[in-house]
Amino acid sequence: MSIKLKDIADKIGVSPSTISKVINNKPGVGDQLRQEILQKVQEMNLRPKKNVGGFLKEDTINIQLFIRRNNTTESDPFYSLIQEGISQELQNHKINLLLYYLNENSIDETTFNKIYQTNDIKGNILIGADFDNDFLSKIKKLHIPTVLIDNFFPGLSSVNTNNSQGALLAIEHLTQMGHKQIAFLSGPLEHKSIEQRNNGYLTGLNKFVGKRSNPFVINSDGVSVDDGYNSVKNTSLKNYTAIFAATDKLAIGAIKALREEGIKVPDDISIIGVDDIEWGLHTDPSLTSINIPKQQIGIAAARLFLNLYDEPELNGADMKINTSLIQRHSVKILHDS
Repeated sequence: MSIKLKDIADKIGVSPSTISKVINNKPGVGDQLRQEILQKVQEMNLRPKKNVGGFLKEDTINIQLFIRRNNTTESDPFYSLIQEGISQELQNHKINLLLYYLNENSIDETTFNKIYQTNDIKGNILIGADFDNDFLSKIKKLHIPTVLIDNFFPGLSSVNTNNSQGALLAIEHLTQMGHKQIAFLSGPLEHKSIEQRNNGYLTGLNKFVGKRSNPFVINSDGVSVDDGYNSVKNTSLKNYTAIFAATDKLAIGAIKALREEGIKVPDDISIIGVDDIEWGLHTDPSLTSINIPKQQIGIAAARLFLNLYDEPELNGADMKINTSLIQRHSVKILHDS
């Protein structure tokens, strides 16, 4: 629970600035009044909030952390690093994270009601791109602070990668290396992040290649290594010198499929992924990738949640986290560029 400086100032009959001077140990307040204020803070079981005015009650609050499980959730550190950032930011705020993995994109009504009736949940953080809209609608109707990560739903706050910016970085890098004919290995376009990367790919071709470009989207049913392998296995890429893959896992699967076809990366075709997961360090060649700062996303989501908890009217904010390019060995300079 948040207590503003004005709340305690009104109880004592002083200005909020006086309270601020006391809790920040600044001069300008008499000893007797200072002690009175400190005693009142202690009696109310309050502690100052870091970097912002006001206090927090020392009562522990429960937040439900939902993670959408897929077939690589345990082995892929992407979501676990986001979770680590959330925990890191919230550990000093008397907040208890209750973890729930969803095997499907929703949960049944009985389980949903049990979670919220039993645990006195004060807020939610949801990690994942494919929660069911009906499930998100039920979350919204709870009217408690909620933050989505790697997702978007009207009326809920969210933290997302700046996917269009990341795609532009990839296409710009490939064109700087001399590539003009670049294919896009896509995942399901109903995923907002994949749609944004597709849009960034098309924008990048138009911006950095222009009329010489020849867009080609290789559709994939998912974003896993197997999806990348299966999508590229029987696809002709003879007119293309580079692939921009929507995820690192798609890129890794593509490299395997190309190798089986006798096509060498990067000698015959270059490839860039997105996510910068650890697996990309161990491919042959190592994978050039668009880095998504996973822990930073978790920290940003936790901070956004704290702001929503204090100021519910801020609900609906969508934060964008920028990406960066990590150069490794899967992109080749074209000598004839």
